[in-house]
Amino acid sequence: MITYWFELIVGPVPDLDAAAERLYEAFGDRGADGMLAGDERGGSITFSREAPSAMDAILSALDDAETAGLTVSGVVEDLVTVADIAEKTGKTAQAVGHWTTGARGEGFPEPVIHRGERIRLYSWAAVSAWLAATGRGAAEPGVAETAVAAAEVDAYLAVRRALQNAPSAYRDRVARLSAA
Repeated sequence: MITYWFELIVGPVPDLDAAAERLYEAFGDRGADGMLAGDERGGSITFSREAPSAMDAILSALDDAETAGLTVSGVVEDLVTVADIAEKTGKTAQAVGHWTTGARGEGFPEPVIHRGERIRLYSWAAVSAWLAATGRGAAEPGVAETAVAAAEVDAYLAVRRALQNAPSAYRDRVARLSAA
């Protein structure tokens, strides 16, 4: 089995210690493979879950979170900083910085989140594929699969939120749009 890395976005976590205890109880025999962080504004659970597939990993983590009473509003793939990329590849942050600017290698993936000059988050799936394509490293097993599964589950969660927020007069008609 492969270990899949991803993050669940959760609603407000007013009592972090109590929520973490419920979450770890929900993990059961699997053991603690997620780390909860948050406050009254919201939070996240970072997972490294071993499973037969990325979809299995994400859906079982979602089940655990909701069993623990947390409201899951989204899921994202493993997003990494320049420092994370340096650590994962065994390179310096300066070397990775050269990749990101194109000074040493073209075609480095654009950040998926870019806020100002200092905050840039990259898709580890895209970075891993670039490393393999340019001969700078091997593609990490499961990361591309995780990115696809995370996007799909995130879309399902968006549909669930839309249905919950839809006016009752339209809810059944809107639900039919998402029926398979």
